[in-house]
Amino acid sequence: MQSNNLVVAKNSLLQIFELKATTTEVTPGGGNESENAAANLDTEAADVPLQRTESTAKLVLVGEFPLAGTVISLARVKALNTKSKGEALLVAFRDAKLSLVEWDPETYNLHTISIHYYENPDLPGIAPWSADLKDTYNFLTADPSSRCAALKFGTHNLAILPFRQRDLVEDDYDSDAEAPKETKAEQANGDHKTPYSSSFVLPLTNLDPTLTHPVHLAFLHEYREPTFGIVAASRATAPSLLAHRKDILTYSVFTLDLEQKASTTLLSVTGLPYDITRVVPLPSPIGGALLVGGNEIIHVDQGGKTNGVAVNEFAKACTSFPLSDQSDLALQLEGCQVELLSQDTGDVMIVLNSGRILILTFTLDGRTVSGMTIQTVSEDHGGQILKAAASCTSNLGRGRLFVGSEDGESVMLGWTGSSTQLRRKQTNADSDGDEDMSDEGDMDDMEDDLYNDTAPAVQKITAAVSEPTAPGTYTFRIHDVLPSIAPIKTAVLHPGKVTDSLNKGEIMLSTGRGSAGAITALDRELHPVSIATKELPSAHGVWAVHARKQAPGDVTAAFGEDTEANMATDVDYDQYLVVSKTIDDGTETTVVYEVNGNELTETDKGDFEREEGSTLFVGVLAAGTKVVQVMRTEVRTYDSGRPDHLHYPPSQTNFVK
Repeated sequence: MQSNNLVVAKNSLLQIFELKATTTEVTPGGGNESENAAANLDTEAADVPLQRTESTAKLVLVGEFPLAGTVISLARVKALNTKSKGEALLVAFRDAKLSLVEWDPETYNLHTISIHYYENPDLPGIAPWSADLKDTYNFLTADPSSRCAALKFGTHNLAILPFRQRDLVEDDYDSDAEAPKETKAEQANGDHKTPYSSSFVLPLTNLDPTLTHPVHLAFLHEYREPTFGIVAASRATAPSLLAHRKDILTYSVFTLDLEQKASTTLLSVTGLPYDITRVVPLPSPIGGALLVGGNEIIHVDQGGKTNGVAVNEFAKACTSFPLSDQSDLALQLEGCQVELLSQDTGDVMIVLNSGRILILTFTLDGRTVSGMTIQTVSEDHGGQILKAAASCTSNLGRGRLFVGSEDGESVMLGWTGSSTQLRRKQTNADSDGDEDMSDEGDMDDMEDDLYNDTAPAVQKITAAVSEPTAPGTYTFRIHDVLPSIAPIKTAVLHPGKVTDSLNKGEIMLSTGRGSAGAITALDRELHPVSIATKELPSAHGVWAVHARKQAPGDVTAAFGEDTEANMATDVDYDQYLVVSKTIDDGTETTVVYEVNGNELTETDKGDFEREEGSTLFVGVLAAGTKVVQVMRTEVRTYDSGRPDHLHYPPSQTNFVK
């Protein structure tokens, strides 16, 4: 069984969510699409004409686990021999500690595979005057192919944790034997039960003596060996020293040899702006990495070619690096989050510190990025639906992204794109593709030694993304929200009413920041809000029944293959309330109510047994297509395939002695 889960770290609390999909009818004249998109299947009126349906995902909490430490980073890795046969989770803590955990389906709990500590003050390269771990920027990055992970801790130390791989390249095979070399070592030393190899600490100055002031690093895609890009300088950067230390950052790419614990420098780009703070790796067809600064965004491809765009007027003053001018946008990229929307299109979403959403799209010339364009998402397309700054982002697939926030509520976004706009124009490479391939054949052979790709596949993808995405292509809406009352600024105790004998009180809080600010009331008890009231005298049993209608058109269900896809076929529901009651003369009867919004209406539709005997239980089978009524002397099943009532086939009557 496959499951797509979201893991959220809240300081020292780890929460695991499961994604559940429901389908909503969007009706004509429904108003704001983002509001009409909420999952409201049970309150849709039966006589409302159907315009279209859309899937809405919800986050369901599976479990939460307290941790011994403050989490600073999370990374998923494909580890061998996990109990669930799924991916493992690597958790990095502030005190230079790594924990490799996996999900245990038997105990329904997290199982710790290993714990790795790196806070030893005697490590090489750590001077007595070095800053404490809590005062340095520590973070975790993992190789996209799960070959290793790296924890940057301290001033310039890198802890490398290699992971064992099942698939070995041809070089790992011995010509004298069929078995891989690693298998021989395992036979000599015993089977390796751990999915990882021995970790080691690699000072960044061992890679290059000039890496004394690292800024950020990340593992890159499409390389045969673990390869990461790092932005660093030999001197500290500061806005006050801009006149003397302008464009002093360097972007370098290193390939790691995990067995020899050595590295090889592939490329180096110097003269980068001082305000670059982050390296964002991009998969094919774009490739390379994005260097995100406060005033500009620069793309560096696998060959070292750069393309940059200035997003405000300050970029000209702080750097001499060549940038295309989009300063009219007047953006502030400090604290922004960058996330790949789709690997097929190559477009990137940017969430600003204000919550505003932007789209970064690329123009390609063959296999090379020739330009970048930043597009603002208009308000009617959901460009301003986020009310708080994003602290993290994660692509959940199927057009959904999770945007975490420390200033307000975290949000799961859904995005859709116009198919006509995303269908890029074909380039001239299709007409003379053979000629282009012959010219670049030698270069492709050289690149295949470094890059894990194939020329025909890359050419096909490149032809599909050669033109930039048109403005207004993407539309965002909110699927689900994780509530938050942090950060709390002030608190006031509000006493209860004088007439309240229990003297109940509330705590009034000022929470959130900016547009996410609110007044929150904390109460010791729940206060349900009554929506509707219906008296059911003499009732001694109540059951809610969701009977699934037949899916419209040619939509068919494939139950047991994919949970979300199956639920998406349930485009509408009948909803009934079955009440078993005793009338005045002592006779037991069953009453069926139809639910329309907040109203309960007694109905005599269908063949549901109402008079004979008492109903003991009512439930559903076969994903809601069959309704079961358990009585004292028999069990009845009803076919709910007809949309107007419950149908009772006589052949499905089972008598119980």
